[in-house]
Amino acid sequence: MRSGRTLAAFGCALGLAAGCAAPWSLDALEARTPGLAAVRGHRLGDVTPYLLPRDDELVLFLCRFEQESPLRVALPEDATPDERALLELALQAWSGAGLGVVLEPTRDAERADISIRIGGAAAGFAAQTAAECGLLADAASGPTLPARLVSAQVMLRRADRDVFRHPVPLSREEFLGSALHELGHALGFQGHVRRSGSVMVRNVEAVRHIGRRLLAGQRFHDATLEALYRVESGAVLDRRPLSPGRTESVDRLLAIARTHDFTGPFVRVGDRSGRLTWWDGDGRRLVVAMPDLPQVLSRSDTLSLVPGPVARVWLRSKREPSGRSPLSPGWNRARVPLRAAVPTPSPPRGP
Repeated sequence: MRSGRTLAAFGCALGLAAGCAAPWSLDALEARTPGLAAVRGHRLGDVTPYLLPRDDELVLFLCRFEQESPLRVALPEDATPDERALLELALQAWSGAGLGVVLEPTRDAERADISIRIGGAAAGFAAQTAAECGLLADAASGPTLPARLVSAQVMLRRADRDVFRHPVPLSREEFLGSALHELGHALGFQGHVRRSGSVMVRNVEAVRHIGRRLLAGQRFHDATLEALYRVESGAVLDRRPLSPGRTESVDRLLAIARTHDFTGPFVRVGDRSGRLTWWDGDGRRLVVAMPDLPQVLSRSDTLSLVPGPVARVWLRSKREPSGRSPLSPGWNRARVPLRAAVPTPSPPRGP
C-alpha cells in the first residue's frame, strides 16, 4: 500500500494501476461459479490475475489458499506488545470475515504459511506483500489450473514520512488498517479495487477508517475477499493467444524443470510486474520476469519474458533437457517441499 492519499482512479486514468480495464469477463466467472453473484458489493472484477505464459498462450487465473486447515501466521519477533495485539486482532478479523479460512498465530516461522515482519518495505510504501502461487502439476488446459497459494510474506512499517521526509509513527488505526490490507494481498487478492467498499482500496484514509471501526468493536467483513474464496483456486479467467515462439523461454524451462527435479513454477504478480520461479533441491532458482504488467493485461502482445542469470545459463546450454546440469554435475536433485521451496521473497511486490 503506497503512502499518501493516492487515488486508484488517478492511477487508472494514467494507465499505472493493474486491473483498471477489466481484462476478463466477470459475468462469465459468475455464470460458472455458484453463489458468486449473490455476494453483494464485491469488487473481484478489479483483481490483478496471476499469469501463466506457455505454449504460445497467456492464461489469466485466480489463486488463493486452500481452506481445509488453519493458516499459520508468523508474527514479528520484534513486535511490541501493542503491535502484537493489533496483529492478532487483524488475524481474528479475517478469520471471521466469511472466507472460510482461519488464521492462527505461530512462533514457528519455518512452517508458517504467512510471515509478517516489520521493516523491509521499499521507500515510499507503508507496507508490501509477496504472495507465491504454486502450480502443483504440469497442466494448463481446462477451466481450472492446479494452483494454490503456498506462502506469503507481509512487510509492515511502524512509521510513515511527512512532506519533509521526517518519520511519523503510524497511529493504531493506521497500523491495524495497513495489516488488514496487506493480509488481503497475502490471502490472494492482488492489485487494488477502484472504489471504496473494500479494505483492498488503495486510498489510505479509507483503510485507516476500517482500522478505526475494527478498534471500536465493529464487525469486519470484506465482500471482495469473500467473493475470491467462493471461486475455486486456479479458476481460469481468460486465455489469450500469443504470436508463435513468444513463450519459448518458459516452455523450455518447463521441460528442464520436469527432467531436473525443479519444483515449480511459482507465480507472483504485483502492480507493475510478475515473475515465474522454479527451485531445485539446493535452493537454486530459475526466474523469468514479466515486466509492464498493466500494459500486458491491456495488450497481451506486449508480453516480455526476461530470464534471470541462472535461467539464461540453462537456456544457452546446448544439452538436451534430460542431460546434466550446465552449472554443476553434482547437484542434489531431491525434491523440495512446496513451502520450503519459497524462501524470503526478494524483491517484494511493488506498485
